[in-house]
Amino acid sequence: MDLLRHLRYFRTVADEQHFGRAAERLRLAQPSLSQRIQRLERELGVRLFDRGSRGVSLTPAGRLVRAEADALLAAADRLDSVIAQVRAGTAGTLRAAVPPDLGGAAVAALLTGYRHRSPGGSLDLRELTTVQQARELVAGTLEGGVVRHPCPAEGLDFGPLLHQPLGVLLRADDPLAAPPAVPLAELTGRDLVLFPRAAAPALFDETLTRAARHGCTPAAVHEARGGDFAQALVLSGAAVALLPSAAGEPGTVWRPLAGTPLTWRTSAAWARDRAGPAVRRFAEAAYEALRTGAGMVPDELVGVAVGDSGFEPATGAVAGAASGAASGVVGPASGAASGSGSGLASGTASGLPSDSASGTAPGSPSGTTSERPSGSAPGAAREPAPAPIAEPAPEPAPAPVAGSATGATPVPTSGPTPEADPEAGPAEVAEPVVAEPVVAEQPAAEPPSAGPVPGLYPRPASEFPL
Repeated sequence: MDLLRHLRYFRTVADEQHFGRAAERLRLAQPSLSQRIQRLERELGVRLFDRGSRGVSLTPAGRLVRAEADALLAAADRLDSVIAQVRAGTAGTLRAAVPPDLGGAAVAALLTGYRHRSPGGSLDLRELTTVQQARELVAGTLEGGVVRHPCPAEGLDFGPLLHQPLGVLLRADDPLAAPPAVPLAELTGRDLVLFPRAAAPALFDETLTRAARHGCTPAAVHEARGGDFAQALVLSGAAVALLPSAAGEPGTVWRPLAGTPLTWRTSAAWARDRAGPAVRRFAEAAYEALRTGAGMVPDELVGVAVGDSGFEPATGAVAGAASGAASGVVGPASGAASGSGSGLASGTASGLPSDSASGTAPGSPSGTTSERPSGSAPGAAREPAPAPIAEPAPEPAPAPVAGSATGATPVPTSGPTPEADPEAGPAEVAEPVVAEPVVAEQPAAEPPSAGPVPGLYPRPASEFPL
């Protein structure tokens, strides 16, 4: 028996002092209401009403039950209200976590943003690595998190990806600290400082792989759990640290990497089967905090994807498009990305749209292609394809006409047949010659590309020690 529901029926009958009027108010049939009151009396073991021809009245036991029922039903109503607020995400406590290196400004923005979206709720925030967060999200001990990618975990959903560009922390007297940006290849042979691999193994490996593809092969990699240890290694001159923008200790300077070759991808995360209004509010607050507090940007503001895991800065794609006279630059290249690590999308050059399956780029002259030769660097200037060469006319053929772009021998298509020389004896009957189509003058082909630009073209991961 649903005790709370039967107590509500009892209270309504006690207010109306009549089964008929109470049944109308509850929108029940009168016999059904009478049966339910009788069942409540049997369950409690007392008689609640004195029944008469003109109505009903409470018994002494009924008056005592009525007082307790009012308090019990009021508490139940308050409980229903609280549960509704928790389900709506406007009350209660949400358990969440952030990575240790997220930064104080981003964490403060996350707490403020969630409090603004859920005035009656609170956020129980902890500091956990991506691996720890994934484990607790799946287990149900966390409702939301902020994780680094790649985050290989089953049963999780993620918010929009944001990129956090990496830079290098150097000693103030380091020669590389003089320019405003440091080419990544200039760090080759240096010791690097990174976060512990156990915190995010996939991201650790991806960072070193991308560094190698951009020409950086470190002499050694040191793992630092805290910023103090990383800065100590930098101050001692033993290493340089790859990390997002941060204010270093006196004696150190942070410089961005030229062309933004390395970024950390970050997003909100939650269990797929436990998403609700509160989790949605947390994801919204996390996205805003990552953008405003940590300076992260979405894909379209950083660059375009290259291959399965490569990354090219947007500036290179724009430069390649401008040199090829393309009409515009879009995001990822159309077609499936090549998994070989060559940095080319199948069928089209990376970052450039294709008008048709032939690969002709928008704005390019008819008959030339915009595909980048295999092995050229992403964003490099495109070369026109060689002009088509006409087939030579059958022998015998007249001498080549001066000024022909291709050197092919044009054959007259109309006019009188040349007369035979009378001193040369009887003329032989010449075989009929089929006229070839006149070949339009084509631009001379430029010399082939010199090959990949050092430091930009991806290199295999086997060329550097991990």
